[in-house]
Amino acid sequence: MMKPTTFNCLAIDMGASNIRIMLGTVYRSGLEYREIYRFQNNIIEKDGHERWDIEHILNEIISGMDKAISSGNHDIASIGVDAWGVDFAILDADGNLKEYPIAYRDKRTEGMEEKWLNMMSREETFQRSGINFYIFNTLFQLLSMKGSERLAATSRILFLPCYILSKLCGKAVNELTISSTSQLLNASSGDWDPLILENLGISPDVLGKVCSPGTILGEVNHPDLDMPGTKVIAVCAHDTASAVVSVPFGDEASVFISTGTWCLLGIESDQPILSADALNEGFTNERGYGGTYRCLKNIVGLWLVQGLMKSLPVGDDFDEIESLARQYDQAHHVINPDDPLFYNPDNMKDAFDEYFRKTGQELPTSPGGYFRSAYDNLIFSFLYHIEKLEKMTGRTIETIHLIGGGCQSGYLTQQTAIICKRKVISGPVEAATIGNILVQAMARGSVSDLIACRKLVKKSMAVRTYDPDQQQTDHESSYRRYLELKGDGDKK
Repeated sequence: MMKPTTFNCLAIDMGASNIRIMLGTVYRSGLEYREIYRFQNNIIEKDGHERWDIEHILNEIISGMDKAISSGNHDIASIGVDAWGVDFAILDADGNLKEYPIAYRDKRTEGMEEKWLNMMSREETFQRSGINFYIFNTLFQLLSMKGSERLAATSRILFLPCYILSKLCGKAVNELTISSTSQLLNASSGDWDPLILENLGISPDVLGKVCSPGTILGEVNHPDLDMPGTKVIAVCAHDTASAVVSVPFGDEASVFISTGTWCLLGIESDQPILSADALNEGFTNERGYGGTYRCLKNIVGLWLVQGLMKSLPVGDDFDEIESLARQYDQAHHVINPDDPLFYNPDNMKDAFDEYFRKTGQELPTSPGGYFRSAYDNLIFSFLYHIEKLEKMTGRTIETIHLIGGGCQSGYLTQQTAIICKRKVISGPVEAATIGNILVQAMARGSVSDLIACRKLVKKSMAVRTYDPDQQQTDHESSYRRYLELKGDGDKK
């Protein structure tokens, strides 16, 4: 049962392009949030590397928190921070920042995967960590530093949201969900893997204690903030883990798809999926709230649509381009969104044209054809990976939960139900913020458990249901062509 009093908290949601301070309020009958402060976040060039200006980030966060105080919200019970994964700060023996943190896009990890595979096989690394191979992983970032004076002089490594928390309350620990993105954490024990750290030449003391999400670390004691009694809580510090907390799962087997520039498709599970298929298909196992795992795949998302909007003579209104896609009723144009042509082209339309030509397809006759191809083939990718999850888990997946910015697209949600032939539940949009708020509420006893949290989301957030169209559609032949282009046609 919820306490009768209103619970207020600050959710600090750190993104690679902007950072927001949100005021969350939990009532007996629901929850709400509003933005207090937002500022831009950009990678900077410094000392030959791409870095995060973490001092600027911290100062702006403090400004936003101070704005929340001065606006009259003096009853702020707690704060929590979530952010993207893998990146970290390195501290000296006095706890001071040694340098601006290097960003995951930096080129220092080039060649590091090959170097690592000379020390440990791909299969053993996956079995130990549960994490698949991405060139930006913390594992490869630290491997690039192996044997350096910088690493030898490092007393503590903190993932970025944990570094922010340490500056706000003075306690330096790494939270479980953000730690699990690193490829350093053991998939079974939930602690640092000793053999992986030994190969990196790092003591587990440098990474320190791993705390569970929902741990109260202390109180805000930063000298520039007057917030007596406000607790600092280690929420699910990885933004996707926070987002999944807010997914209103039911009893049926479900997948979540966090939709944005990139899409994360996966399941919530009580154990990791460590099969050869999971490794080969690119699935990874990150930790979630309450001892769960998020077995997921990072796939191309609305990047395709965003790129086409820049290279076609259309406006920046998503409703307009969805209308163009709906109106295009000529032959379907099939792509493999994972083709390198679409990764970072100078002109997305030109990339589509080159792909159509090399696969023997005619070019679309209007912008609507390009947009329909982008949307529908993204959904084919959803279906493909859902079917892979069904095969790996032995479950029949009945429901798709679309969360994040893309769930606002009527075309995407409706077509996902039609093409995937599964029920789609769309929302919430601000999933990471909501999850951040809910973990704080659970830690303070304002909401009893995760089940109650998800009921609260379903009751108070804009969540819509789209039922699948059971009639035969003309998408089956296009999906078979999609499988052929992926080199998987003989497996269908």
